[in-house]
Amino acid sequence: MATAITLSFIGGSKIGYVVRYKPSHTESPPDGGHSDCILPTGAPVGYFGSGVVGARGVVFAYSHFRASRPAYVNMTDARSTPCLSTILVMDVGPARARAFRDAWLAMRAKTDGFTIMGNNCATHASRACYAAGIIRTAEVSGVDTPNNLYEQIVDDGLVGWRSYSGYLGFAPLASGTDELLLDFTVTLEPTVIATVGGPGGGGGSSS
Repeated sequence: MATAITLSFIGGSKIGYVVRYKPSHTESPPDGGHSDCILPTGAPVGYFGSGVVGARGVVFAYSHFRASRPAYVNMTDARSTPCLSTILVMDVGPARARAFRDAWLAMRAKTDGFTIMGNNCATHASRACYAAGIIRTAEVSGVDTPNNLYEQIVDDGLVGWRSYSGYLGFAPLASGTDELLLDFTVTLEPTVIATVGGPGGGGGSSS
């Protein structure tokens, strides 16, 4: 078992893009995986459907994950499932980080349904990435899958990134009524060496 590390988000300039069940930077997840994001407070956020035809879209905060997808926020559950996550951590500066957060707050305030293709978890993550100036267009390149958005950020994104893979956990540092605004500790039990890259496909070296 590897030693868990802390991924620091508190400070207001870093954000994260997460692909669930993606084993590493270079490997694809089975069945496309699932997209989530990490806000500049370290708070987890994602978009889900209710599971029926014409599904209602729901923006998940920490308590939703804990109730319905515990392996996405609890390291012990992630390890036992198992659920490996690969995370792109990006230091985008305070203004872009706030735009990323605000895009998620706006999507929570007015959801627009859910479809497997065209209006899914990756679709909504891409909108937040575009709002923050991370990608050049609001749409995922090609089919809107979590891994396609990951590769879009890596190959044609506008910011540097560091990729981590392993078992991910979140813990709130305080209580409050709006979990998307709370500070969280983000921990990772890494399973591979981190990879570092720059804008537009630059870098890609292990660290």
